[in-house]
Amino acid sequence: MTSTTHPDGPTARSAPPPGPATPRPRPRRRAAWWLLPMAAVIILVTARALSAYVPPDLHTSRVPPRSELHYALLLAHIFTATVAVLTGIAQFWPWLRRHHPAVHRRIGRTYFFAGVFPSAVIGIPVALLAPTGLSNELALLVLDILWIITALAGYRTACRRRYADHRTWMIRNFALTLVAITSRLLQPAIEYLTAAQLPDPVSYAGNQLTASHDIASATAWLGLVLNLIAAEYLIQRRGKRATRQPAARQRGAQRPAAS
Repeated sequence: MTSTTHPDGPTARSAPPPGPATPRPRPRRRAAWWLLPMAAVIILVTARALSAYVPPDLHTSRVPPRSELHYALLLAHIFTATVAVLTGIAQFWPWLRRHHPAVHRRIGRTYFFAGVFPSAVIGIPVALLAPTGLSNELALLVLDILWIITALAGYRTACRRRYADHRTWMIRNFALTLVAITSRLLQPAIEYLTAAQLPDPVSYAGNQLTASHDIASATAWLGLVLNLIAAEYLIQRRGKRATRQPAARQRGAQRPAAS
């Protein structure tokens, strides 16, 4: 048996070759499979809503305009909201956000400056002029104010590079962007329930105008509340997942390497 003798010390045995390094566990990326059917539903509902305004015609408007100015504001609100809906879908595509952050930022600026902000500001006079009852007007005003607040918070946190807070605020904001979609999906059920009560002398007594006001306000408030609940649920779920991942990585790092 041979040994290596150090010139200044006792005989030393050769050190064993280092073993393979323990690979660090990579965080699991969940597939955003739900984005495709969600985007398809959003685009179909948006296209159907736009069909009444392309080409622009006062007589085909789903919201009876009080004047030509009201109709012009309504058109501006609808088309800027459409920009917000379509660009907002792209912002939640994980692949684009991870691999093309510059494109993500450009689309985000378009979402804010050409979509949400002008649509929300124009939506305030449109809501005040809407001939669909006070309850519906209040729902639309609350929606516009929350839409502006969450958009400003999301833009501010992005400028300060607080990206975790930015994602949280943009989840809330895009949920508000989709209130119009949710309201239209709820409308057939609300119309069915209202039609069942129209012959009842205690509720509507056949008053179609009162029933239409109730339909408009019910769909607006329900869409707003349900979307905010869904947004907060998603935010809480993301928070729990974020706290579980460091613990999982720590447990993986503490496991002894296989001999």
